[in-house]
Amino acid sequence: MSKTLPSTTPFLKGQGYVAFQLPVSLMFAVATATSGLALVTEIDLGYFDKLLVAPIRRSSTIFGRITADLARGIAMSTLVPAAGVALGARIESGVAGAIAIMIVLLSASFGVAYAGFGLLVALRTRNVQATQSSFLLFFPLLFLTPNFVPFDRLSPLMETLARINPVSYVIVGLRSLVIDGWDLGAIAAAALVIVAMGAILTGLSLRVIASYDR
Repeated sequence: MSKTLPSTTPFLKGQGYVAFQLPVSLMFAVATATSGLALVTEIDLGYFDKLLVAPIRRSSTIFGRITADLARGIAMSTLVPAAGVALGARIESGVAGAIAIMIVLLSASFGVAYAGFGLLVALRTRNVQATQSSFLLFFPLLFLTPNFVPFDRLSPLMETLARINPVSYVIVGLRSLVIDGWDLGAIAAAALVIVAMGAILTGLSLRVIASYDR
């Protein structure tokens, strides 16, 4: 629940609400359970067992899925900002620099990091329904962020929860590129969260697949 907004919205800095919501749309576009679902389907059909006995490193199965997610994320994180610009959003950090480099790389990298969670669930549960449900974890993480208004417009409890939620800083970093320009502090915080999240989840997936027993 947010505090009442004034008649003018200074945090939009002269832009429409499309610009403020653009990072949220990016997060929804790249955070999917596609890789996890593909992997658990292979496990369910028995194809994954054949991969395990093939003369390849087990880690290549994980990195192959992640590479596919990166390609998918780059495509989606290019289309969404382009649609936002078409709807009236201005990219204050510059269309060429922000869309082609920072927005694409940050959001696509977040999609790769989040994919590690789906892969981990697939390997641990070997269950299609459980893996598909893993995407639902993203919803509470997203809604406990400054997705509709900035931190200081949230109620005290919501602000506290949002500030301890690492996903908040990814949204703030992406949003800074759209509304504020090149805020290096916000961008660095977003990048740090993405790297940490990716390292932990991918590392856990690699550890599980290394000891995976058919």
